[in-house]
Amino acid sequence: MANFIQAKEKKKLRWPKVALSEEKYRWLGWGVLVLAPLLAFTLVEYLNYNDPWQDFTPMQIGLNLIWYYLLELIFYFGRGRRVSAAKWALGIAWGLGMTNHYLISFRGRTLFPGDFLTLGTAVNVAGNYDYSLDRMQLISLLILVLALLALSLLPREERIPFTWRRFLLSAGVAGMVLAVFFGTGFVENQGIEPSMWTTRGNGLALNFSVCLKYMRMEKPEGYSQESLEQLTADTASDGPSVTVTDPDGTTRPVNVIVIMNESFSDLSVLPGVETNQDAMPFLRSLTENTIKGYAYSSVFGGTTANSEYEFLTGNTTAYLPAGTVPYQMYVSDGDPTLVSQMAALGYRTIAAHPYRSSGWNRPSVYQNFGFDEVYFESDFQNREYMRGDFRTGYVTDRCDYENLIRLYEEKEEGEPLFLFNVTMQNHSGYQMSWDNLPREVWLTGELEGRFQTVNQYLSLIYQSDQAFEELINYFSQVEEPTMILLFGDHQPQVATNFYTDVLGIDPPTELAQKKQMVPFFLWANYDIPEAEGVELSLNYLSALLMDTARLPMTGYQKYLLELWQTAPVINTVGVRGADGAWYGENEALPADLEEAVDGYQLLLYNNIFDKSDRLSDFFSLTE
Repeated sequence: MANFIQAKEKKKLRWPKVALSEEKYRWLGWGVLVLAPLLAFTLVEYLNYNDPWQDFTPMQIGLNLIWYYLLELIFYFGRGRRVSAAKWALGIAWGLGMTNHYLISFRGRTLFPGDFLTLGTAVNVAGNYDYSLDRMQLISLLILVLALLALSLLPREERIPFTWRRFLLSAGVAGMVLAVFFGTGFVENQGIEPSMWTTRGNGLALNFSVCLKYMRMEKPEGYSQESLEQLTADTASDGPSVTVTDPDGTTRPVNVIVIMNESFSDLSVLPGVETNQDAMPFLRSLTENTIKGYAYSSVFGGTTANSEYEFLTGNTTAYLPAGTVPYQMYVSDGDPTLVSQMAALGYRTIAAHPYRSSGWNRPSVYQNFGFDEVYFESDFQNREYMRGDFRTGYVTDRCDYENLIRLYEEKEEGEPLFLFNVTMQNHSGYQMSWDNLPREVWLTGELEGRFQTVNQYLSLIYQSDQAFEELINYFSQVEEPTMILLFGDHQPQVATNFYTDVLGIDPPTELAQKKQMVPFFLWANYDIPEAEGVELSLNYLSALLMDTARLPMTGYQKYLLELWQTAPVINTVGVRGADGAWYGENEALPADLEEAVDGYQLLLYNNIFDKSDRLSDFFSLTE
């Protein structure tokens, strides 16, 4: 009986409430509404490597705080209580700040509106990252908990009755803010631009809202059918008729294999990075019938689909709204791509990716692109995994290539084959178990022993190099003319401070572009021109492939090869001129370079957004 009474008394225990008069409580409630967004803003920005009261201008601080107050206003009308609204808004803002913190850690970039369209892709690999809390996360969590507990000590207020006057006044203020922000040039006039890689200079809430504003694509200045015809007058598309061997002796590939290798890069391009041995000795040794060099990606640490899109379409993502993924938003049935071009040339077109089909909307995109056959993880035979099993690991490159060979061997002799393969072995995170991964390459010099995630990544690249050697050895014995292109999609986000250590916190454009470099290797088992040190951005790579293969080209690909001479690199970080000078994404360009880039933007708009009036004979082979 005594135990029952004690249990009943314990059940009645509550936090001691602060006794306040109604007048004082009302003023306290309004004070909480005013102060909570200030705390939320501070916590979110410290979570994301910013000092909000030092790094931002008063205008940027104000434009950030507007969104925190609007969020609180929503909960105020939804909950009808001021303290409750402050608690909900504070908690959700902190949660978004934590999400952004992990995105910067895992992907090296900030949160974008388009990320909410790619949640399925994020869930696929969510279990392979380290979510342990760092010092700043722990401090912010402690402050959040203490703030919520302090607010819980206040007596529960009565629900504020709904009145149309209060609602219309609040809705009017919110509507005015939204109209000015999204419907006028106010933000642009403040010199505020979306940032793709960090929230530095904007702040999370402001950067997210600016990206949302720019998700709607406006027609470029000077866009018209007349301007498009002037741009394309001298670059007509070829017809689709082709034979493997022309009477003049020109050899063309029966098999064209393209491998976009996940997170494949050469970290030796970064200053101060030394290793105990070369991570890609075989690829480095390739010279015969090989064109090789570096491509500059528009993404870093993730968003593989954008590299895939740039290669298959020739469209750069540099002039699309920041943070958008074309696979999720801009692809439709019948869009002209390398896939449809190869199909028109009589090639059997196959896409193969040894991971889940739910990533990046690929099933729908591949159908729109016109692939004849598509294979995902469950279709790969005799699967071998690295850094885990089928639940947590990734299919090895060696296993991936064995399946490519099987697909080649199953086709009829002489049947033209175009095979596009996206690998998975080297995907982040790099804190995963080292199961089935020998420790063969590691950092030396000043960086030795500091970044185990980098050491794991380097050992993965070494395994990729060996697997590719086996693939090349196989096709070097094949009689059918075969061309193989290997390139990386982006550099890895191994550790946030690794890149800041080697490049600095805010490197100039030329140094920042080091993070975008990925190697490419174009090899054939027959005679082709050889070249080393070739540099270009990923949007040019498929045009280089078709030109080297001596296959019929679209007018767009011919245009891209000419543009390559004027602007060798165009990506989200900036532009490089023919003289080697680099220009950041918001820097003024010389007149000739600006004219070339402006023309490219007109064609991009026509190809991606003005599909009803697209120049079909320019972007596709002529009938």
